[in-house]
Amino acid sequence: MKAEDRTEFTQVIRATFDNYGRQSPLPETLRVWWASLEIYGIQQFRMACLAHIRREPKFPPTLAQLLDLLGHRDPERVGVEEAWSRAVLACNEAETVVMNDEIAEAWGVARPIFDLGDEIGARMAFKEAYQRITSRAAGPVKWWPSIGSDPHKRDAALAEARRVGLLPASQVQGLLPMAMEKGEKPDPEGLKRLREEVAKLEPASVKLQRAREERSAAERAQVAARKRELAASVTAYAKERA
Repeated sequence: MKAEDRTEFTQVIRATFDNYGRQSPLPETLRVWWASLEIYGIQQFRMACLAHIRREPKFPPTLAQLLDLLGHRDPERVGVEEAWSRAVLACNEAETVVMNDEIAEAWGVARPIFDLGDEIGARMAFKEAYQRITSRAAGPVKWWPSIGSDPHKRDAALAEARRVGLLPASQVQGLLPMAMEKGEKPDPEGLKRLREEVAKLEPASVKLQRAREERSAAERAQVAARKRELAASVTAYAKERA
């Protein structure tokens, strides 16, 4: 695209997001999109947005999805749908999932909503966070395994990660020590790391709510204890009067 196409570029994005009833990306995000997409013609870009609208009825496109439609794909980064499935799957301690820091960070945003039972809201929050995180990311993706307790799923997941190039063969081999080969339960370090990432990124409001709930539970326990003491005193007094 040329400099004079920038106005139409912004209009196409706004029209695309308006089709889904959503606000267009922030100006700083649009600058990243322009820098990533300006090598394509404005007509190509317009057709990519139309193609996304035809095949996706619910959610506006991410930068990665538009790049896919335009024939480009970052081989190191997965799309938002695959990233979401990896994040959800990693919560199962039996599953071995190959994760990266970008997925973990986006999951830290979506996890509190997911825990409230709103999977659709969590998916939307994850999608927006992942889009924002990957659009500003620079340098190679840091992939790491979240090792689960099921040895068969572990072996299959690690073999697939090696096949597609997410993990080098030397690293995969190092994740299969003799104890694990004998069927012993592995230490889920990857899952621990994911939980640490979520804890670091947990919104302050969620932490405050949890603190309030814990305080309320403690207060209820104290009230119940006082009631039991009072009941015991009444019973003892009644026995004395009798």
